[in-house]
Amino acid sequence: MEEHNIKILDDKVEVVYTVPGAGCMVSSALFGTFLSGFVLMIVAPDSGLIRGFFIVIAGLVGLLFSGVILLKLIGVLLGGRVLISIEDGKLASQKIIIPIEEITDIEWAGSSLKYLAIKTKSNQKMKLSTYNLVSEDKIQQVIKQYVIPNGNDELKANWEKRYGIHM
Repeated sequence: MEEHNIKILDDKVEVVYTVPGAGCMVSSALFGTFLSGFVLMIVAPDSGLIRGFFIVIAGLVGLLFSGVILLKLIGVLLGGRVLISIEDGKLASQKIIIPIEEITDIEWAGSSLKYLAIKTKSNQKMKLSTYNLVSEDKIQQVIKQYVIPNGNDELKANWEKRYGIHM
């Protein structure tokens, strides 16, 4: 099976999004934004007072939710195709670089846009966002193969406790 999202180079591993996957996410967020705008601009003015109130609330919530996701996705797409990379003993995203030996725990978090919640030896908590552009399985595969074996004992123990995977 060919891995389109995982690029294994000589000295590093990259998790990248595919153009069709990114297009699907952006078009969904764009559709939600336009639909919410349509509800606010076209449907709400022709409704009665009470019904209009609830339509405006629903439209604003939809606009905020899908608009924020759209803006985040556009920001990520402008930053390049690599979401996460592992190189020289470091786990990195577009904004964060963490030495693997400093990581004590990694777990999935977030509801609408998933991210990796990472805890370090100094009790710092960091987020590596994937923006749902790559499946959790692919990222978990990379973490299991390239991060956990190079991690400290606490990271290995936490990973095994959470996912039941023996290293």
